[in-house]
Amino acid sequence: MIRRTLLALLVTGAVIAGAATPAGAIPPPPPGGDLLIVIAYYADFEKTQLIGQSWSGCGQPSGSWGVTSGIRQLFFTPC
Repeated sequence: MIRRTLLALLVTGAVIAGAATPAGAIPPPPPGGDLLIVIAYYADFEKTQLIGQSWSGCGQPSGSWGVTSGIRQLFFTPC
């Protein structure tokens, strides 16, 4: 019983620690331009199933589609 409880706590802690994404600084815009910031959301840690995206920048309205929660990956593209 104690072993099962400890194993459950260990697995829960590993899942929580693995789900946290490190904070990253947004790079400065390129000379003479702006950045398009795109956040891709995935259903799994292997990033094989894209489930949504959100974006902003380049003087355009922000937008999104799909599910905007889950495993995140940031992309920075010059305008």
